[in-house]
Amino acid sequence: MADFDDAKASSERDDDVDRLEPDEVQNDDFQFALAELLAGYEPVLKDELARAGKPDELTAEALERPPSCEEEFELAQRIFGRFFTEEVALRVLPAEARERIGPIDRWRWCLGHIRCCFIFGWLVCRRARTFKAFGYYLYRYWLCVRDALNPEDPPSRRPLHDEERADLAKLMEALAGAYRPYLGDQLASLDFAAGLPDEIIAGAIDCDEGEQDTAAVFERLLTMDIAPALLGRKAFEEHSQDASFWFCRCWCLCAIRFGCCLARARRFTDVLRCLAYYRRCLRRCFQPLTCDIARPAMTECVDENFFSGPNLLGVEIAGTAVGAFCDHYTLEWKPAGWADSTYTQVGIVYPGGAPTGPCGVINGTLGWLDTTSQDVPDSVTVRLCVFASTGASTCCLVDFQIFRQRVWIANVEGVPPSPSILVPTAQLMSGSRVRSFGTCVRIFGRAWVGRCPGKEISRYTLAYQPGFVTDPTLGTWTPAWQVDYITPLQRKEIRTEEFDLTSCWAYTPVVLPSPPFPPGLTIPRDSLLPTCWVSGKYSPSGPPSGAQSCAVDPQNPGTIWTSQQLPFLNCQSGRYTLRLDVEDTAGNHYYDTQQIWFDNKDIHGKITQIGNVPACDTVHLSNFAADGGDCTTPWLAEARGIAFDELIEEGNTAIPSDNYAAVGGVIQGGYRLWIKKDGAPDPGVPLPVPGPGGPFLGTTRVGDPGTRCTTANPPAGPIPPETSGVLTLIDLSQLDDVCNPGHPDLTLKRGECCGYVITLEVFDNSVVPSGPGGHHGISHHFPVCICNDVKG
Repeated sequence: MADFDDAKASSERDDDVDRLEPDEVQNDDFQFALAELLAGYEPVLKDELARAGKPDELTAEALERPPSCEEEFELAQRIFGRFFTEEVALRVLPAEARERIGPIDRWRWCLGHIRCCFIFGWLVCRRARTFKAFGYYLYRYWLCVRDALNPEDPPSRRPLHDEERADLAKLMEALAGAYRPYLGDQLASLDFAAGLPDEIIAGAIDCDEGEQDTAAVFERLLTMDIAPALLGRKAFEEHSQDASFWFCRCWCLCAIRFGCCLARARRFTDVLRCLAYYRRCLRRCFQPLTCDIARPAMTECVDENFFSGPNLLGVEIAGTAVGAFCDHYTLEWKPAGWADSTYTQVGIVYPGGAPTGPCGVINGTLGWLDTTSQDVPDSVTVRLCVFASTGASTCCLVDFQIFRQRVWIANVEGVPPSPSILVPTAQLMSGSRVRSFGTCVRIFGRAWVGRCPGKEISRYTLAYQPGFVTDPTLGTWTPAWQVDYITPLQRKEIRTEEFDLTSCWAYTPVVLPSPPFPPGLTIPRDSLLPTCWVSGKYSPSGPPSGAQSCAVDPQNPGTIWTSQQLPFLNCQSGRYTLRLDVEDTAGNHYYDTQQIWFDNKDIHGKITQIGNVPACDTVHLSNFAADGGDCTTPWLAEARGIAFDELIEEGNTAIPSDNYAAVGGVIQGGYRLWIKKDGAPDPGVPLPVPGPGGPFLGTTRVGDPGTRCTTANPPAGPIPPETSGVLTLIDLSQLDDVCNPGHPDLTLKRGECCGYVITLEVFDNSVVPSGPGGHHGISHHFPVCICNDVKG
C-alpha cells in the first residue's frame, strides 16, 4: 500500500516511501485520531462477530433484507462518523497548517464537504469498476456536498431543480473527461502485453498497481472549473474568495485518497498506515510551490507517440506541480534557442481537456504537446509554471529533441488505402471499389525517421509476403526494393516528404556554366530518380521480364541490389502484403504494411466469325438482308468470339478477384467492338453491345479460351475446350447505302465490295500502367471482305 503521493509512476519501487517514522505515529495528535478511527470500527466488528456465531439468524436476515446501495452509505456513516469531528479535524492537521489557515470559524463550511470526500473515496475504491458505477458514486458525492452546504433545503430529500440538474450534467461531462485518459492508458497497456511478464517478475508491478491511476482521475475531476457545479453557484461565490478555499480542494483530494486507502485496507496495521499517509498528504498541501519536469529529461531524445486518452500524436510532459495556495499550472513551448517571447500554449493539451492544469500532480502527467497541431520543430523547450492564489509563481523548463516516425505507404499508382493509411487492414480503393494491380507499379509513401543525434534513417526497403498479414515482424518477407543513405551525398538527399519509394540512385552532378566557371567544373550530386517495381510479367504466356537492379551507391557501380518479382505460383497474382521497413542508424526498425491484390494473369479476346464467315473471307449482305432489301427489318449477323478475363482467385467471383464483369451492379471492365471500312479513320464505328454497361460496353464473359493459369492456386478445376460465344448481333443494313444514306465512310453502294476490319477490345479494371488505357487489355482485329449484293 503505497504512500498517496509518492507512489512511483516509474517502474522502480522505493521501499522508503512506505516506511513510517516513529515521530509520525507516536505523537499525541496521531494517537488521538487513530483511537477515534478505530472506535468507529469496533461496534461494527462486534456486530459482525455476533452474526458469525448465529448462522440461522444470519440466513434469515439475508433472506428478509436484499442487498441495498443505501446500506453502503449507512455503513460509512456508522464507521467513520466519530472521525469527522472538529476536534479530530484540528488534531489531524499539521501544526503549520493550523497556523496558516486561521480559526476554524473561517473554514468550518469545508468540514462537511471533507466528510463527503472521504466517503466518496471509500465507496469508489470498494465497489466502482465501470465508468457508469463511478458516475453513480459521483452523484451520491454531489448530493452529500449539496446537503452539507444546504442543511435547510437538502436536495437529497426533494426533486432536483433545473439548475441542479444542469450542474449534475456538467459534473458528469467532467468525469468523462477525467476518466478518458485512464481508459486510454488501459487500452494502450493491452498493446504491450508481451512485456508484462518481465515487469511482474522484476517487481515493477505488484498489488499496489493502479492506485495512482485512480488518484489521477480524482485530480483531473476536482478542478476549479467544476467547483461551481459541485458546490452550487451561490456557495461557490460565497466561499471562493476565502483564503482557505484552495486548501479545501487539497484537503478534499487527501480525504478521497484516505477513504480509498481504507477501502483497500486488509488489517488494522493498514488502517494505521492510511492515517499516516493522510497526514503526510495534508502536510504537502502547505509545502512551497514545487515545479519539476521529470519527463522528458533534459536533452533527451523523446519518441513521438500516439496517446489514445487525449487522442493525439505527440509527447507526454510529466512531473510535479504542487504547493501551498497552489491554484493552477501552465505548460508552454517554443523552438529551442528562440526568445522567451515565442513561448506558446497552442498545441498543449491538459488532462481532461481543461484550459490549465490542476495543482496536486506529483510525478504524474502534466499534459501533452500535440506535435501535429502546429509546426513543432525537432528541438523544443517546454516551460512549466505553477501559480498560487496569492500571486506567487515558480517556473522550470526542459530542452529535448523529438524523434518522429513518418513511415507509411500512401498509395500505389495513385490509389490510396481506405479507410486511411496506417490501418493494417486497409484496402487500396477507388471510391467503394477495391483495386488490383499488375506489372510495373509505383509505390508512393513516406520513409523518414528522425531527428536526434545518432538516430536517423540509414535505409528503407520494400518487401512482400503472400496473403494478408498485419504484423510486420512475422512470416517470411521477400525483398522487392531497397534505398540506402550511406554516403554524405546520399544523406544530403534524404526525403522527408512523400515520394516515389520505387526510386533508384543516380549520379547527377550539376554542371556549372562556363564562363565564368572553368570548363567541366561540377557540383557533385546524387539523385533519387522515380521508376517502378516489376511485380510480374504482363502476360504469363508472354516473354519473361528482365531482372531489375539499382546501385547501392551510384558512384560505386559494382555494388548493386536486385529486385525480386512475385512468385510464379498463381501466375504472380493473388493477395499480398507489402511492407515498408525503415532502419535508423542505431539499428532500430519502423514498419508500415499495406494489403494489396495483384493481377498478372492473362486476358483473352478474339473474333472467330461474322455470320458463320471466318476471317479473310467474304460476307455477302444478300445472305442477311430482308426480303426485297427491306430496310425496316434489321439484317442481323452474329459476331462470335471470346471475351474472357481469368479470376485472380479461381472460384472467387467477388471484387477484386473478378475485376472484369459487372458485379452487384458495379461496372468494371468488359469488351467493345468497332467496324471500320478500309480508308476510314481508326478505330471505326462502335457497335452496340447488349448488357448493363451501356449501348457499347459488354460486361459479361463470352465463350471460353480453353486455358487457365497453369499454376493457379486454388486450381481452376475442369477446363472446357475453346468455345466461342455471341459477342453481339450486327445489323448489316447499316452498311447498305440505301438503308443508311449519308455515311460513305461506312456504307457500300449496292453492287460494291470493300475490305472491313472488325476490332474487339477486352479489358479489366486492374491498374496496369504499362497496359492499354492503364489496364490489362487485349485487342483483336478481324479482317473481312463485305459485298453489297442486295438487289433493288
